[in-house]
Amino acid sequence: MASADIPTFENVTATFNLQASPSAANLESQPGPDTSWVAPGRNNDGTPAVPLTIAHRGLKAKYPENTMSGFTHAVEVGAQGLEVDLHLSKDGVVVISHDATLQRCYGVSKRIIDCDWAYLSSLRTTRAPFEPMPRLIDLLQYISAPDRTHVWLLLDIKLDDDSESMVRAIAETIESVPSERRPWNERIILGCWAAKYLSLCHKYLPSFPVALISYSLLYARQFLGIPNISFNIKQKALMGPGGTQFLAEVKDAQRQIFVWTINEESFMRWSTRNEVDGVITDDPELFQGVCDEWEGNRLGYAGDTDGALNKDDKITILQRINVLMAAVVMFMLGGVFSIAHPVDLKAFTAKPSNDNVGSGEH
Repeated sequence: MASADIPTFENVTATFNLQASPSAANLESQPGPDTSWVAPGRNNDGTPAVPLTIAHRGLKAKYPENTMSGFTHAVEVGAQGLEVDLHLSKDGVVVISHDATLQRCYGVSKRIIDCDWAYLSSLRTTRAPFEPMPRLIDLLQYISAPDRTHVWLLLDIKLDDDSESMVRAIAETIESVPSERRPWNERIILGCWAAKYLSLCHKYLPSFPVALISYSLLYARQFLGIPNISFNIKQKALMGPGGTQFLAEVKDAQRQIFVWTINEESFMRWSTRNEVDGVITDDPELFQGVCDEWEGNRLGYAGDTDGALNKDDKITILQRINVLMAAVVMFMLGGVFSIAHPVDLKAFTAKPSNDNVGSGEH
């Protein structure tokens, strides 16, 4: 794909006056996120734009996950977005790690929250080239360079830490790094798993777009009534029972939807045909190839975007069985998650105080 054809998020955010969608008429007084993330939409010829390439924890297919080498190489191969997992150290530093513990990636039987930054910075990944753990501030400083203003972040704010301490620390970190050519609220999406985080994002980072991360369509559907929320959904949930309807509801509500984690070409084709807004993948190079194929011949999918499985996606019978089994498991887990993290829409009535940080302006 030629660089001129690669869609970016240059000037594609828009701030709404909290106008509720038809499905949210009863929530007009409740201030969800002040900003909605706007997708590239369609090409000049009216055809659907390819989904944005989002590197899952960096170029995870070739480098240690959530490391600066993984992030820098993902940008070099054409990823427009970086999906980043966040945790808090003992002394309140926002660090980049998927796991709450250090065992899998760093070979240490400790929790991140029990270690201060001085100790965490001394560790190295167990996978070559043996990288240190980065902080959020390190990544922000990297993408703040003038030649990287097209790169944006999709944050995954984990549930393990104290929610208010985490969101406040994220806001303070963002505020500490200038983004001179484009404000951070045009380059960062706050990804949250539960309703209490959405209200905290509104409190500390009211001008930033927010995405609900979920593997449960049952849980996610509740947020269609909150203005300006986009969605970051496990792809196999969308391919299972109820997925077609949910995808249609998201599109009807004019929301954005990202899907994770897509590493097989067949599932990449499915995502492209169904016009999702972004594909989160360990292998952005592979997805770029699928995008090139789409741009070349549209893969024969013109007008066929009903969310169903399509023979041209080249999804095997075994993959279809796995999708169905995964969807059933996620449905059951989603019920448990909904009980553990109930959605209380009253939480969205809180107004940000004057001393809150995180306007995104510098």
